[in-house]
Amino acid sequence: MKLSFMTFVCPEWDIETAVAFAAKTGYDGVEIRVDAGHKHEISSQSSAAERRRVKGVFAKAGVGVACVATSINFAFPDRATHAENLASAKANLDLAADLGAPVVRIFAGGKIPALTPDAAKQVAAAFDEVGEYAAASGVCPMLECGHDIIKGAAEAAEVLKRVKTANFGALWNHAVMDDETYNVLKPRLRHFHVHDDVLDPQNTAILDLAKRMKPAGYTGYVSLEIIKGTNLPEDLLTETAARLQRYIRQA
Repeated sequence: MKLSFMTFVCPEWDIETAVAFAAKTGYDGVEIRVDAGHKHEISSQSSAAERRRVKGVFAKAGVGVACVATSINFAFPDRATHAENLASAKANLDLAADLGAPVVRIFAGGKIPALTPDAAKQVAAAFDEVGEYAAASGVCPMLECGHDIIKGAAEAAEVLKRVKTANFGALWNHAVMDDETYNVLKPRLRHFHVHDDVLDPQNTAILDLAKRMKPAGYTGYVSLEIIKGTNLPEDLLTETAARLQRYIRQA
């Protein structure tokens, strides 16, 4: 199990600063949030030369590109909007492949109030399409679970049971995961997002998570997704890395 932070914790840093900080403070990777106005300015519109440069920045520092995190949604009922999101997913999967990121985060979402059987079918079909698209590159598209219309195990199962491609993953959006959720997601788990609660020095959720996931052979990232609209204090991020890495080793 590896530790990373999403660029939401440092939206005012360029990518060189974020990667250097990760290397210095014990984070194994940096997760790139695209299309959110972050100063790193990396996106599916980045040139081939810029992609090579950024990949080199990570490689030189010995830091991983943990994930490309998008705001793409696959449950839009409107066909044109759905097609736009499919095209954006493929473009970001190409970006991830060029940068060396193993996974891309995608939502169900679609601005609908709840998951329906038709929406689950649409989301699963979209993941089949993009999963096959990216299979040759080795980049895995992931459905974020524990968020928006995929609130928990029941909704996740409605999508997962319909997905046919082997190149598909699940992201759990919490540090805490109950047995039902674990059993539903286990074959597909590729990434975790954790939030403000893990900043509390008394919070041991990462220790419990690591005790569950390490025996299962999980080698992906647990990534800090903490959204304040500005950089988190460097001393807080440094202390958090040391404490969470200690929990991971302890597990």
